[in-house]
Amino acid sequence: MAWGAEDTAVSKLPPKLQYAFTLMVDEAAEALTRRLHEEEKKVENLRGVIKFRNVEKEAENYRGLRVGVVDGSVSPELNERTGRRLGVYTVSYMVFEDMHVISDNDDDSMRIGYIVAPQTGAGAHARKILNLLATYYEREMAKTCMQKYNPDLLIIDGSFFGFRAWCSKISNKTLEDFNGVAGFRTVSELIDKTYKISRELAESRKAVGIVKRVRTQAIDGWLYSRRWRKEDITSLNDKLILSKLMRSGELFDYRDLLGEKWSYHHFSSIITWINDIEKRILPRCGREERLKRVMDYVDSKVKTQIKTDLCVDGDGKCADERYGSIVGMRRVYLKACDFAQPVCIEFGEAVALDSVVGYIMASVNDSTGLPFPLDIVDSNITLDRRIAKEFADDVEVRLLDLKRIEARKLREGFLSWNPQKG
Repeated sequence: MAWGAEDTAVSKLPPKLQYAFTLMVDEAAEALTRRLHEEEKKVENLRGVIKFRNVEKEAENYRGLRVGVVDGSVSPELNERTGRRLGVYTVSYMVFEDMHVISDNDDDSMRIGYIVAPQTGAGAHARKILNLLATYYEREMAKTCMQKYNPDLLIIDGSFFGFRAWCSKISNKTLEDFNGVAGFRTVSELIDKTYKISRELAESRKAVGIVKRVRTQAIDGWLYSRRWRKEDITSLNDKLILSKLMRSGELFDYRDLLGEKWSYHHFSSIITWINDIEKRILPRCGREERLKRVMDYVDSKVKTQIKTDLCVDGDGKCADERYGSIVGMRRVYLKACDFAQPVCIEFGEAVALDSVVGYIMASVNDSTGLPFPLDIVDSNITLDRRIAKEFADDVEVRLLDLKRIEARKLREGFLSWNPQKG
């Protein structure tokens, strides 16, 4: 195809809208330039304030480890063409010894599954259930990997308890009208089992999570807590701030900045609840008691969120136990190479951090900043956005081919589709 032969989305607009689009781009670029300059100044003010540990030599002793890597993927879209919502997930593990794969012939190392969900209710809820199901089986894969190979280190993709977001919105749903969810009668049962197996892994002394998409603003929360001024906040997530400040071979530990009494969850929650804090707490107490009052407030909010997400029956004992598991997880950031963002590592207290850091330094992919075994597993199982449509296509063909349903009845599932959209 010749250069420029393919139409762009903008070129398909009417000329007046194309001109307006150009003006809009200029306006947005100007606004973004001002914002980026402001952010850069605030981050630069942190240079020398945030301290990093030098771990450059840690890689020398950790090349011979046996390491398991587990990852999962879900179809980026759910297909709704047949009057149901269809989605697909995959999960897999690979085991490396001295950087060589030793699990190639393992029939247990991969799984593919699906859900067929009702089309009623919010599509986001069905997608969340698909994600939960994939997370549960990813954790099961991790257990299988540990039992079969007894690795020195097990890496999972993502946070151990990151699945809890949005759980409160779907925990009261049943799975009676779903297909592909054998073994689970309700969403609350799926949530409970996913939590328990995740906690088991977190307490195993061997498992760590690599968190790629960081949303926390604990550094901003800490900045705000020093002078209680919104203008001190960078409005950037922690990973982006650290990517601007860290050099290759450096490690950032939240505890070096925040201390050990309160977790990064608490300081990040300061930003989440900043408007309430400014309205309800700061005007009612002196400067010397502000920090205690604010931290007590966000602590109660964190506990309530965890209880709402993970304790369907509202059991206080359940809430205390799960709160302790979640806020007790540690996070550090490792800048393992020059040209990539630092990697966020999540782990329990019993994990030997030195060996984890050493292995990642020894196995880093310079293009991503991640351990190359994780990149390999991720590339093996990442699902194309067309997978749900192809799954639905094949199901429809099978229904017609085996004469399990009349063509007229199958066609009724297409009637709600907009013919202009395809």
